[in-house]
Amino acid sequence: MTPNEVVLCRSDASPFQSGTGFGTRQRRRLDRAREKGYLDARCRNACKVIEAFGLWCWRLKLPMVWFERQTPRSKYGRVHLELFTTANRLTPRGQATLQFLCEGVTVQGQPRISPHHAFFDRVPLGGLEELAKAAFRAATRTGNYAPDHRGAGQQTGAESWRSASA
Repeated sequence: MTPNEVVLCRSDASPFQSGTGFGTRQRRRLDRAREKGYLDARCRNACKVIEAFGLWCWRLKLPMVWFERQTPRSKYGRVHLELFTTANRLTPRGQATLQFLCEGVTVQGQPRISPHHAFFDRVPLGGLEELAKAAFRAATRTGNYAPDHRGAGQQTGAESWRSASA
């Protein structure tokens, strides 16, 4: 057997397992997040899990959605939606959709929604997963996002050097 055949035999491994050094629970949590589209970050090493999930979302150009508890024993949580992992931004229609979702889940705090991210604070624990699922679907629904053209007219360093030397 050549080394290439050995690598091909391990094709059933999760993309999260390569180089991350996570335990079985964290890998399972990340695999569930990959299947659902959003991450349940109610765990001990949430920062590392969120970082790995963000990298995966960035590679696939998906919006990053995760939820967590406010404090370890709080009866409220937070839901985050980040579009920095995509080349898109929320349209006014998408922002209005997310605002409407908050009213359906009875978010206690004031949601912060912008074209590039949304943050829902003081969400009752029973509504965390429901809001995360709805936020992911709203962020990926056609008409709720548009291409983000920040920096489209700017030149990179190599292009500006070429134009200056011409």
